[in-house]
Amino acid sequence: MKRTTMTPSKPRVLVVAPGRNGRGGIDSVVRLHQSTPLWAEMCDMLSTYDDRNALRKIWAALKAYIQSPLALLRAHIVHVHLAGQISLLRKLPLLALATALHRRVIIHVHAASEESLFTKTPRWAWEFALHSADCVIALSPSWAEIIRRNAKHTRVVVVPNPVKTFLPSSRNAGEAPRVLYVGKLEARKGFDTLIAAAAIVLREWPQTEFWFAGHGNLKDAKKQAENLGIEDHVRLLGWVSSSELEDIYDQVDLFCLPSYNEGVPMSVLEAMSHGLPVICTRVGGLPDVVKQGSNGMFVEPGSAESIADMILHLLREPELAASLARAGRKTVQESCSLELVADRLEEIYRNLSAAPTPVAVGVLHGT
Repeated sequence: MKRTTMTPSKPRVLVVAPGRNGRGGIDSVVRLHQSTPLWAEMCDMLSTYDDRNALRKIWAALKAYIQSPLALLRAHIVHVHLAGQISLLRKLPLLALATALHRRVIIHVHAASEESLFTKTPRWAWEFALHSADCVIALSPSWAEIIRRNAKHTRVVVVPNPVKTFLPSSRNAGEAPRVLYVGKLEARKGFDTLIAAAAIVLREWPQTEFWFAGHGNLKDAKKQAENLGIEDHVRLLGWVSSSELEDIYDQVDLFCLPSYNEGVPMSVLEAMSHGLPVICTRVGGLPDVVKQGSNGMFVEPGSAESIADMILHLLREPELAASLARAGRKTVQESCSLELVADRLEEIYRNLSAAPTPVAVGVLHGT
């Protein structure tokens, strides 16, 4: 059924997303949104996930289902952050209830790959989620095109992930170089390829340190570093809080995320915002943000040699590294600062409130 009734000009928005204790990219995005005046003015939170252990995961979902009827009755707009597979399936009961109550629905897609959303997720599930939405938010123009190609009748807009603006770090040039990886240590993000590349880099630049900030396969990473004889040069920091991570960005020289698939990872945007030269792979929405040789560098997924060559190239060419860092920082300041993204979300919320029928509401970045 079409939702045709008008909502107030200052609507209440129920944001459905993982909770404060989450350790993923969606959690980072929502925590930033929570720091804005827009959130205080319009938004309430319904947490659906807690990844600290299995019992907490179950309880978080059950608690969300119990709280959802009253929360939805109080809301005019329901803004659902989701990825593919279990993330989408877990939120389907909430989406079904929101639709039954004729609430306007925004689906904010954070999927890691086209396959995870449109192949590994049951077709009936993603079709219901995307086609029931008044507005689907994609993180980049490339992801908007992926969604339109698979779900032709959706109303897709582009809103990038937000980042805060920081002053560039001022590490001394004579210090041992440090390369940073931020993200869950899992196969799809290529952490093991970076460790293999570290062994190659250390043959020429033996003082280099490789820092890994994230939870996941820490034991496998430690064992791999030991087997390569580079354990003294690999620091496994585990999961760190947002404030701790801000300090870590200021203590390193290069950032590398050699993923096999991505949406638009927060860690890349954060590294650029901190004025770090970025090395990543040409996957997902990253080519919409990173321009080869201008504000970052691409390497081949799964190729330790490609990654090592690029790291060494930037270590040998500090002026190039500095140029990439300056351009990267300018890119995120101009296209996805927290203030710009908050203004865009407010525009979307108010347009949905004012429109008597579902409408497309424009694009912030890209086409």
